[in-house]
Amino acid sequence: MARISDPKRLEKARWKNSSQDNKTRDIIVQEINETVEKNRQGIRKITVIEPTFSQELSGKIPKKRVAAYIRVSSQEDSQANSYIMQKHHFKRVINENPEYRFVKIYGDEGISGTSRKNRDGFNQMMEDCRAGKIDLILTKSISRFGRNIIDVLSSLEELSSLDNPVSVIFESEGIGTTDGKNSLIIVILSALAEMESRQKSFAIKEGIRYRMQEGIYKFGLSHTLGYYRDYTGRIKIEPAEAEIVKYIYDSFIEGATFTSIASALTTMGILSPTGNASWPASTVKSILSNEKYCGNVLYQKTYVKNFKTHLSVKNKGELRKWFCEDTHAPIISHEKWDKVQYLIANYHPDRRKVGARVISILPTFFRIKTGPLRGYYVLDLSWNKALRQSFIELMKNKA
Repeated sequence: MARISDPKRLEKARWKNSSQDNKTRDIIVQEINETVEKNRQGIRKITVIEPTFSQELSGKIPKKRVAAYIRVSSQEDSQANSYIMQKHHFKRVINENPEYRFVKIYGDEGISGTSRKNRDGFNQMMEDCRAGKIDLILTKSISRFGRNIIDVLSSLEELSSLDNPVSVIFESEGIGTTDGKNSLIIVILSALAEMESRQKSFAIKEGIRYRMQEGIYKFGLSHTLGYYRDYTGRIKIEPAEAEIVKYIYDSFIEGATFTSIASALTTMGILSPTGNASWPASTVKSILSNEKYCGNVLYQKTYVKNFKTHLSVKNKGELRKWFCEDTHAPIISHEKWDKVQYLIANYHPDRRKVGARVISILPTFFRIKTGPLRGYYVLDLSWNKALRQSFIELMKNKA
């Protein structure tokens, strides 16, 4: 192998020459202009070498594998019709184009576009793109693709950077990601879609709050045991479930814990409000704390803090609340409701240790003041053993 006789000398001379040959900006600009002029005059010869295609592709260009994405934000009838029509439309567009090969219609029905988290159809489409199954995506508009500018742009960036890049065409806007000139337009339209969603969310919230303060807002009853709405929207009591609610309240007043009531309901084979075979103690507590069972409603106990995530948080005083009385027929009397709320506020997991606290709120005994039984107490027969024992201990302490 050949060798350099004096590499140190060569390296020193190399950097010396390099430092002395620094050109000014004007010289560089002049050289560029002169080179371009020589090219135009044909003094310097440049040969263009066109790209070559493999023998396999030279005869026939393969069809693009095309999918479509559709989305509607609610499950109302009008939106359902739109969802179905979009399906038929894109299937026809893809099948009638001789350059396209149909892959699949991906969709999310009744799902907001402000977040990718719950959009199963969109996420499945992205997975198939990563797997190299799709070349092109068709969608109605940027707002259907997403209403969160960060999600939209990050998804488009990911699709374009795949080993098999995937393009997206937005039909209503008449633009696609294949043309780099459309990048700024897509950014602006994505921002407008997010702004529109924000304004829509604000308008919906204001409408709900207006109905709440007037006491006419139709609150949900999907997981409220004992109530349902009839075909006119009126609240009705479901007798069988109302019996379960009464059992829970009566058991708690008699001294049972949240856990013991939940265990008893599970053992009896009664399904929870969500249809589960097992009752958690938290569900029992929630039923005992729900003001709807005595015919009242407290509006805006929770609220959506971020319109993008749609997650509800407890209203701990950040926003106004409205308490409406006697909005519907009660399952539990007001007296029993107040008694239960006092017990919950002073709750102890071991109800046998509650002592005078329990006795003091149960005005179901009195002392005989005259006659042969003077000084004796008459107790309520509905008291359980724990309550009777607590009363006896209380009397002993007073003595």
